[in-house]
Amino acid sequence: MPRLVHIASVQPPAVGDSVDYQLLQDAAVSLVEQAGDLGADIVCLPEYANCMGDESLWQQPGEAEQNPLFNRIAGLASSHSMYVILPLLEGREGRRYNTSVILDRTGQILGRYDKTHLTAVEREDQAVTPGDEYPVFDLDFGRIGIMTCYDGHFPEVARLLGIGGAEIIFFPSLQRRLTAEHVELQARCRAIDNCLWVVRSSYGHSDDVPWIPGLAAGKSCIIDFEGTVLADAGPRVGMAQYIVDLDRPRTKERSFGGALGDARAFLLDDRRPSTYGALLEE
Repeated sequence: MPRLVHIASVQPPAVGDSVDYQLLQDAAVSLVEQAGDLGADIVCLPEYANCMGDESLWQQPGEAEQNPLFNRIAGLASSHSMYVILPLLEGREGRRYNTSVILDRTGQILGRYDKTHLTAVEREDQAVTPGDEYPVFDLDFGRIGIMTCYDGHFPEVARLLGIGGAEIIFFPSLQRRLTAEHVELQARCRAIDNCLWVVRSSYGHSDDVPWIPGLAAGKSCIIDFEGTVLADAGPRVGMAQYIVDLDRPRTKERSFGGALGDARAFLLDDRRPSTYGALLEE
């Protein structure tokens, strides 16, 4: 039996001259609702979805459940019986975290991932605390992991999630200063490296805004384990959606000429961790 999963990656408008905090929030909620209407099993929003354009939330973020966006999205998760990955700036135990909460099909928090690799701005200007774990989560259709924005520059993050059994890595992002080619190549490489699906989500622009270099590249997309882009929202507001089969065969030749079998199993079996010690050096 195939394990069919309807995935949606939503791309709300980036905050700018014509887009304020409230417009962004309303657009994000509308896109999640559209994904639910289309029958999505799981929806991913972009990084910092709760606070872009609101300086007060950057200064004093509350716990996830205290944020108005959380309540609106949790209601949609419940009413459409779908999972939602909601990235937030969260205040927790006296610290700030760049966290992604996973809402289950009833709108309850199933788990969270705290971004481990923070940018200099996050560390020095925003006093965000890094996470130090790489959890994977068992959902009713399979196992997923999350990496956030700058995490994608470190192949070790995706590798650890793959070793942990993740079949899909969700990749909420902001990444305003990278080209569309750069972010696509990055996501495709993480998918190929670990023989799994990668789902990226970021911010776009409405059709009446001319895209120029320096604007968010968008590029919310769904990528399969061979690095094929299955769906792509491009630079504009909207979503990427696709129904993937997590039981799709990943058959290849082992080491380019050996026996036929599962590519992911070969990849994990042929690793040589005993030679990777330099990765742990400071």
